[in-house]
Formats: sequence, structure tokens, C-alpha cells
Amino acid sequence: MDVVLNHIVKRFGRLVANDDVSVTLEAGRIHGLLGENGAGKSTLMKVLCGQLAPEAGEIVVDGVAHRRLTPDMAAHCGIGMLPQDPLDFPPLKVWENFALGGGPVLPRAAARKRLDAVCARMGFCLRPDIPVSDLTVAERQHLELARLFDRDVRLLILDEPTSGISPAQRETLFAVLRAFVSGGDRLVALVTHKLAEARELCDAVTILRHGRLAGSFAAPLDGQAILTAMFGAEVAAVAEAAPPPPPKAAPGAGDVPVLRAAHLVIADDKAVLDDVCLEIWPGEIVGLAGISGGGQEALLRGLAGIAPSVAGNLDVGGRALAGRPATDFLAAGIHYLPAARMEEGLFPGLSLLDHVRLAFPDRRRKAKTIFAERCVGKFRLTDTPHARADALSGGNQQRLLLSLIPDDTRLLLADNPTRGLDAASIAQIWDHFRERAAAGAAVLFFSEDLDELLAHAGRVLVFYNRDMTADLPAASLDPGRVGDLMTGRATAAGSVS
Repeated sequence: MDVVLNHIVKRFGRLVANDDVSVTLEAGRIHGLLGENGAGKSTLMKVLCGQLAPEAGEIVVDGVAHRRLTPDMAAHCGIGMLPQDPLDFPPLKVWENFALGGGPVLPRAAARKRLDAVCARMGFCLRPDIPVSDLTVAERQHLELARLFDRDVRLLILDEPTSGISPAQRETLFAVLRAFVSGGDRLVALVTHKLAEARELCDAVTILRHGRLAGSFAAPLDGQAILTAMFGAEVAAVAEAAPPPPPKAAPGAGDVPVLRAAHLVIADDKAVLDDVCLEIWPGEIVGLAGISGGGQEALLRGLAGIAPSVAGNLDVGGRALAGRPATDFLAAGIHYLPAARMEEGLFPGLSLLDHVRLAFPDRRRKAKTIFAERCVGKFRLTDTPHARADALSGGNQQRLLLSLIPDDTRLLLADNPTRGLDAASIAQIWDHFRERAAAGAAVLFFSEDLDELLAHAGRVLVFYNRDMTADLPAASLDPGRVGDLMTGRATAAGSVS
């Protein structure tokens, strides 16, 4: 199967998301699609799988030209997409979700038989009778892949497929993708912001920049050349530079922790964390490791005052906060950056300038100056103060949220702060977090990217099955061990199951 996108143009109002983009995807290869946030990668893939109609251009599948594809036409051509967040029904059982994978709905016996066959062929292990809500992120991903493979997909599009899975699960996924294309008649299109993964997995990559084609490269991939195509030489040098060693804040005489929790019990909507005992010191950057749903998100929300503390003690800056309203947490200098930026962090219908006025109510009359100096000047946010927040790319949404953090923040809590962002945006975020730590604040963050945890955290707290199972200093951080701890294959004492 060969697919060619010829001179694709896709507009959203005055924004040209894809501007005369031509890409050739050859059978038997894993083809990467890279670019900074807002470069047009996801838009181009949505055109390819029929979710969006282009204004101009054509899609050629096995020599047959189409002005556009609908989702049904794309499925008929053998094109399927695995989104970043699996599209499933958590209350339903695994086999029921599989039966709803497209085409006629399968009866139970047929669905289970075909699910078993696909799992055997791809090396998956899915229990058909448990609810999808009990699956890990990686298992939900396998279920989505099983549905696509059952439809005999020949072009598999994946959008950031390694978010939320362990290193071992990532290697399993990579092995599946290599096997998928090994016959020479199928291909994979991989949308990713992780250059290291593209270099490891892809046979070729295409770079988009500001909606236009910026370069194409074949393996072996030159990382510096790719970054230069994505960002330009000056920004690429910053993105490629190795991060400095994580800060190792050690309490000195007379120091007191920013945060002290003793036998704290946090009751979130989806999880209860019991008997949390923890101290965080000024200047520390502490990472949280765990499979999504392991309890680390509940800890962040509890420490932010969003999830209630129902027992135990929580002290921040000398204030007892357990059981107190969220406004008391804000007054104590705690700031929370949510993973769901638009749903929980921003107001979609308000302008960027409105957000500045809300964040700094005592300086409302200087909102334009704050926006120019802080948002645009310091954080490189797009200079469109009257644009709505929901018109921003993911990277610009995060830049806006960063620019709204109060200067007197003592404890910064961040849930997946770099998820889905490009290398330049990631470097900027970590520069800012280090500045905060150097000024005496503490940073506590959860990342689904284990490499990011190991690169930036001076200490890692590991969660498994809604329990904090290990507290590891930077000197003892090993990717294999952390991965085993967060998936339950090992205990803090060192045994492996």
C-alpha cells in the first residue's frame, strides 16, 4: 500500500493549517511526522483518515486519486487511526468494546473468537470479560489496536502512542509496529514530539513548520538537522542541549519543609490515597512516576485542595490545610497546572487579555502591559491579546498558563506539563521550573514520560495501584527499576514479581 498526499491545503478561517503540503508514505515503512505545536501535523492526519476535508489537493491511495476521504472511505481503503486518548467505553467489557469496532456489531461468541485471534497474532493479552475501566493505558491502547487490526488496516496512524505507558510497554508496542510493517505491504504514520523515539523507530520523517513542509529525512536520522528544520538553528540549539543536572535541594540548619504531610488521606473522584507521609523542601524538583490512574494525579489534586483531605495532617508554609477549602491552598502559595489545560485551566470563550485580568485582579488596569512583558516577552506567547483561549495550540495554551502563575508561588504542582508539546516548548517549560526552584519554590510534577522524570527530577516518588511505593533520590534512579516499580513487577525492597 502506498499513499501520497498531493498539495494539501486546509484552512480554519484565516488560519492556514496545511499550506500546499505534499507527503509520500511508502509501504513497508514507519514514517514519522514531526513539528512544533500548531505546525499542522494532526490536521494533516485528520485529512488523511477522513475526519477533515481539505480545501485543495488530493489523496492518492494505491494509484487511485481522491479529492477528499470520508471516514467510511478511509476505512474502506484500509486507513485507521489510534488517537492519543483511546476512544472506548470504560463501563463496557473488553469484548463489548471490541465488538463495536466498526462495521456490523458482532455477537459475543464471534467477538471473543476474533479478539482471541488478533491478540494471538499481535502478542497482546486482553481479558475479554473485565470492564475497560480496569485496563491500564497500555492495555486500552492494545484494545484499540486490536479493533484496527481486525478491520485489516493497512495504514495505521498513531498520535503520540507512548504517552502513559512504561518503558517495557513501549518496547512491546514498538515490536508490534515493526512486525506490522515487516510484510512489506502495510505502513505506519507516527505523529510524535519525541525525537529520540523517531530516531529509534522511523525509517523516514517529514517535518512540518507553520503549516508548510520544512524537510524530509531518511534513516539514519540526523537529530540536529531535524530540530533545525522544526525550529530554526537558534531555537534548535536550545532544544538539543542536554538539561543541567537536577537540583539536589538538601535541608540546612533551620530550614523547614515547604510541605509536610503526615498520615494524609485524600479522596479523589476515582481514587483514595491512604496514609501519605511526605516532606518537600524548598528548591526541590520532585517527580511522580506511575501508570495513569496509579494515584499520582490524586496526590497532586489533593495537595492543590481540589480533592478533599479527609484525614491526617497537611502543613504548607506553617498553615494547616487538611480539610480546608481550596481558597486557603491558594493563599498558602500553592499553584496547580492541570493536565486538561482547556477543560480545567483556561476559559475557552475568554480572550488572553481576560485571563491576565483574572490572574492579576489587583493590576487589571495594567493588563496590556503585563501581557506584552510577561506573556509575549518572557514566554513567547503569540501576540494576539484579543484571541480566544480555545484558538491556541497546545503549546501556546501551556505558555499562557505558565505566564499566569503568581510570582509568590511556594509550591508548584504540575500534571503532565509537557504532554504533546514540541522540544522547544519543553525546554522553555523546564527552564522556567528551574528558575522557580532556584528562587526557593518547590516543584512537584507528574509525567507519563519516564525519560523526562529521570532527566529533571532530583527525587522520584513512585506510585502503583493507588499507593506511594517508593521515594528514590536522583542517585539511585534507574529506568528499568522505576519501570518495574510503577507496573508492580518489583517492590521498593528490591524483589521482582
